[in-house]
Amino acid sequence: MSYFVRNLRRFAGELLEDPARVPAKVSTALKVKLKSGLEEALGASAVGDRLAARYRGRGLVLMFHEIHDDVEGNLRMGCSPEQLRRVLAALKSEGRDIVTPDEALARLADPQAKEFAVLTFDDGYRDNRIRALPILEEFGAPMTMFVPTGMVTREVYAWWLGLRALLQRHDEVEIEPMARRFRLADAPSRNAALRQITLWIGTDRIRAEALKPTFDRHGLSLPELVAEVAMDERELKDFATHPLVTIGGHTTSHTFLAGLDDAAAYKDIADNKVYLESLLGGEVRHFAYPYGTEGACGEREAAYVLAAGFATGFTTRSGQLFPAHLATSSLLPREDAGFAYMTPAQMGSRLNGMRRALVTHFADPVAGLR
Repeated sequence: MSYFVRNLRRFAGELLEDPARVPAKVSTALKVKLKSGLEEALGASAVGDRLAARYRGRGLVLMFHEIHDDVEGNLRMGCSPEQLRRVLAALKSEGRDIVTPDEALARLADPQAKEFAVLTFDDGYRDNRIRALPILEEFGAPMTMFVPTGMVTREVYAWWLGLRALLQRHDEVEIEPMARRFRLADAPSRNAALRQITLWIGTDRIRAEALKPTFDRHGLSLPELVAEVAMDERELKDFATHPLVTIGGHTTSHTFLAGLDDAAAYKDIADNKVYLESLLGGEVRHFAYPYGTEGACGEREAAYVLAAGFATGFTTRSGQLFPAHLATSSLLPREDAGFAYMTPAQMGSRLNGMRRALVTHFADPVAGLR
């Protein structure tokens, strides 16, 4: 490998994983632009393809959440139908088959199998049926929807929906646990506030729950917000009968599993499987962690997923699928393709493996605990 490529690998990893290592004279805004620009440059270049080659797996799992006609108005908590169509077209042009999780496992075990992709949608949003399914039907593309019990029963503490509504409906909001007051004059300021508060919460269940008094003070009913956007039992049962749809587990309460004790964490996983199987009248084999980063789920949670009877567990660790993942099937990586807007280069970096190469300093291509 050339001197240029070796040093580009080192710089790319340092910048994307730890922007603080960039000289202090470089402003924070410029660091963000450099980080984004590097992914843009590598995601659309022959050099990027060369660097990404060992990170391109046999398969790829893509993650979506809400599908919005008005992405900006919904504070970028989802992507547009047009973006979903672009992703499907890109997968088709790459020659990847779009398959179910069961077919993915079979192909990982078959050295002669064709490359594939799995499309996953988290949380049971009604717009997945209204806006996503017609597009998937055009492409004949199967989807897997991971559903938390509490979204269907309206009992989940959907703090992210409460936070969005709070920021949408008010021009000024005080978040007492953060000791911060946000002035919300326009869409950019609302989006910035959402990002800052979400980063502050991180994977801390206590911080998320600390928002309850704020929601109460502003008269926000989380069950009503959930009912506005999520399928109920009747809708989910009907949706599950579609030939392109697979339903998977997503915990009972959609909480940070790492913040629960052993018994509570296992129960939150296992009870969700029992609920969905009873409701749908069939086996539910696949699972996704509601928060799939290193700090939110690990070896303990992975063991509980298998013990509950699931065949797979999908994280949000960046990476593609390799045959070695058959030995760690409850810690499978996913790439997020459902954020507000992806440029062609950003999409390319997820489809060819470059994204994992960058965020891991060109470390192990096979994502697991990290």
